[in-house]
Amino acid sequence: MDSDIVNLTLATLAVALGLNLKLSLAVLRASRSERNIPAAPVVGQPMRALAARTLAPSALVQLMDKQQATVLLFLDSRCTKCSATLPDLEKLLPAAQQAGLSMWLVSQERPWHLRRFLGAPSLLARVARLDDDAYRSLNPHMSAPSYLFVNHDGVLEASGMIGDENWLGLRGQLGLHDSNRPA
Repeated sequence: MDSDIVNLTLATLAVALGLNLKLSLAVLRASRSERNIPAAPVVGQPMRALAARTLAPSALVQLMDKQQATVLLFLDSRCTKCSATLPDLEKLLPAAQQAGLSMWLVSQERPWHLRRFLGAPSLLARVARLDDDAYRSLNPHMSAPSYLFVNHDGVLEASGMIGDENWLGLRGQLGLHDSNRPA
């Protein structure tokens, strides 16, 4: 009977040791990937053009076209502040298109997540999906709701959080008043 208890204890310890090793290696991999965060895009520097997928099957778009100023928006479906910006973005999109400003909602989330989160067809038509590396090159700190303003020459003009001074300046230029600003 004593040898059965010893064997059971040794088996339990072996399983616990294996689980501990597996979890330790997972933490090590995660910490290594966090150390490899690319540098954030720098205002005044040219941005590299990126090809992105839209939500339409196999449709590709070119972000940061050199003939058109572009606003890249970064939202997260789990972010309540991001959800609060959606009505404002719906109003902003037609004004931006009329002004000749290209606006893209850049994401790495799954299409079904985006469809459920965005809802509005006008916003869904402006989704640009990137792979993880390309997304991290634009938004290395995974901040949301945030933006990048890229001019018609492909140079980064401004970046920040939606609702900051530059964002409010864009809204004003497009004819939207501060009373429509998201909370």
